[in-house]
Amino acid sequence: MNINKLVETLNDYLTAAGRKKRVQCSRIDELLEKLKEKKIKLKNKLQHESDNTKRKRLKTNLKIVSLQLKKGNKRRDELKDKCK
Repeated sequence: MNINKLVETLNDYLTAAGRKKRVQCSRIDELLEKLKEKKIKLKNKLQHESDNTKRKRLKTNLKIVSLQLKKGNKRRDELKDKCK
């Protein structure tokens, strides 16, 4: 699953979770785990890449994934009491 699809799906779950009494925390956790894996893969690619334009693109994608992961984790912590 590409970055945009992961982020879009995660945002859908997080915004819908705020409106529901019971949220699908397991699905949110799965998406956050996939984002973590994507972040690790991007870091590894960045370390081994020598082309400047590709490195710049990888850095941008890495920043996006990092910010979305941070945002998702923060929101997941807010929903902790609804995840029972």
